Order: sequence, then structure tokens, then C-alpha cells
Amino acid sequence: MSLLRQSALALLARPSLCPHRSIAPLSCRVPRRLFSLGATPNVPRPPLKILFFGSDHFSATSLKALYALHQRRRDIIASIDVLCREDKLSGRGRRTLKEAPIKEVASSFRLRIHEVDKFKDWELPEASSSGDINLLVAASFGLLIPERIIKAVKYGGINVHPSLLPMYRGAAPIYHTLLDATPITGVTVQTLHPKKIDAGEILIQTDPPLSVPPRTSYQVLHDALAVHGAELLVETCVKGLFIPPIKPITNNYTPSHAPKVNPETDARVKFSAASAEEVERKAGVLKSLWCKFGSPEEPQMLRRKRAILSDIRRLDVPEENIDGVEVPPGTFQYLRMEGEGEGENRHGEELLAIKCKVGGGWVRVGGIKLEGKKLVDGGEWARSMKDPKKKGLQMFI
Repeated sequence: MSLLRQSALALLARPSLCPHRSIAPLSCRVPRRLFSLGATPNVPRPPLKILFFGSDHFSATSLKALYALHQRRRDIIASIDVLCREDKLSGRGRRTLKEAPIKEVASSFRLRIHEVDKFKDWELPEASSSGDINLLVAASFGLLIPERIIKAVKYGGINVHPSLLPMYRGAAPIYHTLLDATPITGVTVQTLHPKKIDAGEILIQTDPPLSVPPRTSYQVLHDALAVHGAELLVETCVKGLFIPPIKPITNNYTPSHAPKVNPETDARVKFSAASAEEVERKAGVLKSLWCKFGSPEEPQMLRRKRAILSDIRRLDVPEENIDGVEVPPGTFQYLRMEGEGEGENRHGEELLAIKCKVGGGWVRVGGIKLEGKKLVDGGEWARSMKDPKKKGLQMFI
């Protein structure tokens, strides 16, 4: 068993919940031919001299797979150079220099690293082995690679994209797959289009698609698709699917766009318009959500405080109310769940419960941070709001 497949087993060991090939069966389906590299005959072409464009952990998984192939079969991959974005200052006050994860992986393999901020006046380097770069490989790089660079390379370029193109073209396909509750997903290896993002010819694609079980987290889906994408990339290189004449794959998926997630707009939750299921799903993807807290009678929205809510889950309570009284969306209540012990132990967990849209149920909130305040436990905050001195109706709006 290959090291890559062992990694897949570790990442994807979870039960299948759907009739399609699910995230879990990535680790238990019949191994692809590419993993029996010892039986693969010598390829009738010059070995690849790759320039790998990457940035994050998704691309690092593909780089690891290519490096493993390079170590075992120099007749397939002769050399790998890595191109990444220049290190950026980040954090509060922009004082911390943030290094791309791909850089650490490339350094550990002692691969030659190149950096770029913009492609203006940038020229292709020579390969680490003698001769010219003959294939560009991009995975989660973040910049459009110019046409002049693609055309300067013998085999052009290929890209690993974590969606079933043309579904979810763009920077954040995994986020939008989960936010939209799309039941299927997969990975596409495509050629690099000289002028557009995610508009190349499809060389290989997940078939049948992987199904996405309910409540799948971003990290689980990201890691699963990273491993699967690395598998498809290695298969592409072994079979030379990028060599003309290319035989592109066609499908019937509906085109859609997956723009970069904006925390200001995408993490905004309006309890009057969202069900508990929708709020929980969004929170599971984005980790925390925000809304306004204050009196619904306050005419000036800016006077209401911003509330950041975290650890949000659906709450199994009667559909429309908790105390038997009809309440509008955004209403919150303090709950103390009954424990199983005696004395002090008989009092269970304290909860902050918030009503969602009409007919949409309730959610429980584990943490709340009001504007200008520290993050506190949701249940403790809700208990403090029961103080009779606190007058007036206040809601999450």
C-alpha cells in the first residue's frame, strides 16, 4: 500500500451515508492502476520537468504525491521546481511574516523554490535538472498564470481543482459546495486556460461523483478532496493525458461560480430568514457567524451591537416555542438541561437558545462575543440576561 493511500485511509475512515461513492469509499475502492507503478512500463516520452504552482495545504498534498512519484520513477518525473507567492505580513498590525504551507513542504524535500508577487517581467526559470521546464502544474495557486508563460512550455499547464467542473468555478469551491448543501462533489484535472480561471479542457474527473454526507465539516471535505486530487494528478502525469491530441471529457453538470468567501457578508445571519438547519450548516462551514443584538424598536441600526456567535447547533425542542408562548424569530431564551445526578449534579448544561424563522426551529449557541466585550459562554450569558433589572425586549436581529 502506498504512503499516499495510507494517508487517505487515515483521513477518510468514516462511515458512508449516501448511495453515491461517498467521502469514505475513497479509501476502500479498488486501487487505481497508477499506484502499481512497478508494473508501469517506461513511458515513450521525455521525463517531465515540472514547475509546480501552489500555496496552501491542498496544493501541498499534490506536491507530496508528485514528489513520491519523482522518487520512484525518474523516467516519469525528472525534476520538480516550486513557485509560490511571496511571504506576506499578517495578523494584528501586520507584524507577522506568514509563510505559505507549500514552502515548508518544498523545503523539506529540498526542492528549489521560486517566489513571485506579480508576473509582470517574470520569466520561467530553468529546470533543476538540465534543460527547460516542460510542464506547469497548478493547485490552489491564487493567480492567473499568463498566456505567454503557458505557451512557453512544451506541454502547457494543468490544474487540480476541487469541484466537478464546470460546477463551482472560482476560488472557494469547497466552501460553496457545503454552503449550498450540494450532495455531490469531486475533483477535476484540467488544462490551464490562457485567459480565464477554471475554463480549461477537462483531462480527468471524479466519476462517479463523491457524495457529501450531511454535516460534513469543511476540514474533512478539504482533506478528502486534497488526497483524491493528488491521486488524479499522479494518474494524469503517468498516462500523459496532457499530451496532444487531448481527448477532453464532457459532462452535464450545470456551470456555477464559487467566489472567495467574504466574512462580512457570507457570515451574516438573519434569524428571521434562516432555518435552524441552514444556520447550523453555515456555522459548520464558517465557524462563527455574526448578527446585530438590540431592541427591534431601535430605529438606528448602528446603535445595535454586533454579536459574534460560535459553536452553533440545532436544538431539539418544540418547533415554535419553548415555554408554550409564541415568540418571533431572533428571540433568545435561557435553558438549563436536566442532569442525571443528585444535588448540585442534577442541574445539567446551561444553554443559550435562539429562535430561527417561523417553522425553522431553534439553535443553541455555545459562545457569544458582543461588540466591545470578551467571548463568553452562551449559557452563562443567557442566565445573566435573566436579571430583572435588564428591561426592554432585546433580540438577535
